[in-house]
Amino acid sequence: MQTDITMDAHRILIAQNGIHIIENLDLEELAACGRADFAFVTLPLRIKGATGSPLRPVALV
Repeated sequence: MQTDITMDAHRILIAQNGIHIIENLDLEELAACGRADFAFVTLPLRIKGATGSPLRPVALV
């Protein structure tokens, strides 16, 4: 069993460059409303040493 898993992409993007990886968003309803511009807001939890966090994304249209 491997226990020394590294998340190089997460470490480089999130920890070193502040670029958040957001996956599995269901944007069908947002696309269907016909708006081309909106504010996207999300606040991931700050978990020390973590490379991921649950979040609730919000689109302000």
